[in-house]
Amino acid sequence: MQKVAFILIGGGGLVALGFFFQWFFATSLISLGFRIAIAAVIVGILLLLALAGWERYRVVKKKEKDEFKEVKY
Repeated sequence: MQKVAFILIGGGGLVALGFFFQWFFATSLISLGFRIAIAAVIVGILLLLALAGWERYRVVKKKEKDEFKEVKY
């Protein structure tokens, strides 16, 4: 159930981000250079968050495998 909730939250966030980017790049009130700079910053932050999440996922998976190595038959 938690996986479904995370998928729905992530999907909703991506849709909202898509609508924001569509508005942000379509408006003529903000200069093009500033829009490109903001987009680069947002993409960089998203990449850092994704890498941090992936690293935590790998550490958790490694710990799960190591827990059962101590059991001997």
